[in-house]
Amino acid sequence: MSNTFIILLTRLFKKSSLLIFVISLFLSSCLSNNPKLPKSETRFITDMNGRKIEIPLQIKSAVAHGAGALRMICYLDGTEIIIGIESNEKKRNVPYLYAYPELRNLPIIGTGNNADPELIAKLQPEVIICTFLSSSEANELQKKTGIPVLCLSYGDFNKNENNFCESMRLLGSILDRNKRAEYLINYINNSLNSVEIACEKLASSERVYIGGIAFRGSHGINSTEPSYAPFRYTYAYNVAEELTNNPNFSASQLNNVIIDKEQIIVWNPEKIFIDLSSYTLSEPDLNKNSVLGKLVPAIQNDEVYFLLPHIWHSINYEHILISTFYTAKVLYPDLYPTMDIKTKANEVYEAFLGKAIYDSIFDLYGMGCQKINEK
Repeated sequence: MSNTFIILLTRLFKKSSLLIFVISLFLSSCLSNNPKLPKSETRFITDMNGRKIEIPLQIKSAVAHGAGALRMICYLDGTEIIIGIESNEKKRNVPYLYAYPELRNLPIIGTGNNADPELIAKLQPEVIICTFLSSSEANELQKKTGIPVLCLSYGDFNKNENNFCESMRLLGSILDRNKRAEYLINYINNSLNSVEIACEKLASSERVYIGGIAFRGSHGINSTEPSYAPFRYTYAYNVAEELTNNPNFSASQLNNVIIDKEQIIVWNPEKIFIDLSSYTLSEPDLNKNSVLGKLVPAIQNDEVYFLLPHIWHSINYEHILISTFYTAKVLYPDLYPTMDIKTKANEVYEAFLGKAIYDSIFDLYGMGCQKINEK
């Protein structure tokens, strides 16, 4: 091969390399000047606060902030998008973290239950999914992080059941879990309707009381709920319901109210149910030799039953269903004579969280849905 031919090839290669470099530089410049997603890859939605926000068509990463936000994502089997959690989630004993323990290992997005804008911005999630946040708070968090904030309404199974269902449908739509959301809503409605229809014909006249309801922490036997959902669905005679006629009580107090222990003696319930979240605080009063124990026949007669935690970092919806079935079994023994509560509880856990975790919850409290002193 002649020297002249080699020189020509070398010059041609250098020109081609220069051309490729120039084209690459041009493309790089165009991309760097347009960092945002094309409009075709985003959409506008209206959250439960009525705020219009722009989010990606497909959410691949998110963080959850606020009581119950992470729980709702777990309900929809959407945990693969979660890239950070509140620090308190690492030590919180709630069903969804027993079903998805790997979430405890994620980076934190703030101390306690508070969101840290800098920590969230560092993780760069595509959306922040929130509960119990006002529109002004959501706007402020969105401004500080530069990340869209989606507000959900957590609701309850009293007057705000529709809020929960609407939030699940909204969350299902942005996580591509529409079918999953509808399945869960139908499962809840069908389960509660079946119990309610069966119990309405029987309507117990036995006076019952629920104690130990948690609200911003644990409380003793004198913490109750006049509108306790498992009692309403089973047509139980909730002695505390008379408080709803008291004009001195606000709506929030009727969700949870601390009464004088003497009132329990006056009401004289025939059966007492205790929320396991506060068992250690209620236990002294359940002793037959305690002041309360000596004066309340239900305690003397071992008519004390335990239910799964109703409220812990907001409402445990799966526990409402489990406690409703167990309450029905206690009040109407002939209604569910063959029901095994462990089997039923695991059915509910699998419907909500995809895993049968009753044994884990039982081990946590040392008991489950059961009668006092039951082995």
